[in-house]
Amino acid sequence: MELSKQDTTAIKGIAICLMLWHHVFQDTTNYGGLGVHLGAVDLFLLLSGYGLAKQYANIDKPYLKNTAMFLVIRYLKFFLSYWFCFVVVVLVGNLAGYTFQDAYPASLNVMKCFLFDILGYSGWNSYLKTWWFNKMILQLYFVFPLLYMIARNKFTAIVGLLFVFFLHLNAMKMPGNVFSIVEGGFPAFYIGIVLAKHQFSFNGEKCRRWWLFVASLLTVGLLYYVVLNCGLSVYVCIFVRALLAVSIVVSFSLFPLKKNKVFPIIGKYSTIIYLTHALWLKLMPSVIYAPRYPILIFLWFLALSLAGAVLIGYLQKLVRYDKLQGFVLGKVNRIL
Repeated sequence: MELSKQDTTAIKGIAICLMLWHHVFQDTTNYGGLGVHLGAVDLFLLLSGYGLAKQYANIDKPYLKNTAMFLVIRYLKFFLSYWFCFVVVVLVGNLAGYTFQDAYPASLNVMKCFLFDILGYSGWNSYLKTWWFNKMILQLYFVFPLLYMIARNKFTAIVGLLFVFFLHLNAMKMPGNVFSIVEGGFPAFYIGIVLAKHQFSFNGEKCRRWWLFVASLLTVGLLYYVVLNCGLSVYVCIFVRALLAVSIVVSFSLFPLKKNKVFPIIGKYSTIIYLTHALWLKLMPSVIYAPRYPILIFLWFLALSLAGAVLIGYLQKLVRYDKLQGFVLGKVNRIL
């Protein structure tokens, strides 16, 4: 299985749709269990692990120095994208009445929360609660070289997966939130690395399509059963969602869905949508929930979020932010 940049962009579009569906219905009792977690975060993590592993495979010796350079550039790319949206969200939010005092817990120092937010490390205490993902992905970037080394061959890759599972099962016995164990980042991120390093194929077109169809149905069914009925540990659910993410990615690589033109457009603005969509929910809930039916609410919310992302993307071009990004990355590359 090989994913092109166009493929990953389209899968990001699918992930964003799953995320918007989850967020628009999770905090309301009017729509039953529609806000169930459908694995959007796991899809993003899997794609992140996959993409990093593909890029890291091309680094040259000396590995220690080039690994450090690789991580510096990765962090810079993250923050340069994040900070622009951070400024826009904070300015619009405060002008619309959603102040720092409203966003941050009253028991915490506002300035400290703000500074941690700039660094992407506020977790659930961020200006927008959905930015908890920033802390997790930044920590996963840090341990990526170790995970890549563990996945160097299929045997150690499987042993590593078992270790990650053990780590999650025993997470409650460990002090603090070590490398986002509670958020559940390791499984999907690590699986993405494994899929990038080791090619998995199925013999026969008909055989692999049937296998994929059955695996996808079983994964979706298991997900709903665990989340809605079983009440199993959240750590078991994490692995179920990771399995769902794998099924979606493999499905996309094999089925005609990869020719869809809508998801690549949404995926192109996935980062901006992720960073901004929760603000619209905060500022104009009456507008978002105005349609009567859930599917219309979702489509309306998707349209609003995409429109906001397109406007911010246009603003980036207007101020030539891409030139600034290129300048900063070029300077750092030359220094390193």
